[in-house]
Amino acid sequence: MQTIGERLEEARKRKGISLREAAEATKIRSDFLSSIEQNKFDFDLPDIYKRGFLKNYARYLKLDVEKTLTDYNAQQLSNTRLGKKSGAEWFGQMEVKKPERADAPEAEEESSPSLGRISPRPGPAVEESDDEDEAPEREDESDKTFYLKIGLIFVGTLALVFVVFGLIWAILGSGGSESSEPVEPELRETSSASDMLTGGGENSETPASSNSVTLRASGNVYVLVRQKEDDTELYRKTMSEGESVTLEKSGPVDILFTAGEFLTIEHGGERMRPSSSGTAKITIP
Repeated sequence: MQTIGERLEEARKRKGISLREAAEATKIRSDFLSSIEQNKFDFDLPDIYKRGFLKNYARYLKLDVEKTLTDYNAQQLSNTRLGKKSGAEWFGQMEVKKPERADAPEAEEESSPSLGRISPRPGPAVEESDDEDEAPEREDESDKTFYLKIGLIFVGTLALVFVVFGLIWAILGSGGSESSEPVEPELRETSSASDMLTGGGENSETPASSNSVTLRASGNVYVLVRQKEDDTELYRKTMSEGESVTLEKSGPVDILFTAGEFLTIEHGGERMRPSSSGTAKITIP
């Protein structure tokens, strides 16, 4: 009849698994597995650990776990009784040799009923080994939780980096749009083109010329000057207070502006101001 260790060793070799591979798979030291396969369970560990190792190893090799534990319990019980029996015989030889022969059947009767205890033993043994088996499972769960936390921290950091880069990109993009050329404001035509100032022709500092027009700003005003005959854009700018510009033109021009109250136009020796404030357009012949 094969021992527990022989069955385990035969099952391992039949699967083509080395002792080192089995140790890595079951998380049990190879020297413990070697002792188990040699049917030596005298290594220095509590019995609950030995049962747990035996259960995990049998399960890994796809052997009957309950049968293996039952055989182990029977083997341990047998070893214990043999030790007690040998001790009793030793003391018996020292004290009484032949006269105690009559008590031998009684000793056998006392030891024989204990064989019936082999069957109920697997129940608690399995429970103890289950507790031992739960210890590696708890360690695996704690490892998984640790790696999960590391992964969440990494993903959160990566998301934060993307958000920061997105904000920087948005800020730079908005800054670039502000520095680009201003959009032409919506302009409208007024019912009356312009209103000449009193004595404007006499006080004009600009030489009278029909081919030039001078624009003066008394506040911030956006101005667009476009030549009508060829639709050429002569001037486009937001003028500041006190700023002036003289433009050479050919034929009529359209002058569009956003704040007429801040704009003065000089043309042909006359100084003109739009008749209304706000956005409008006038045509200079």
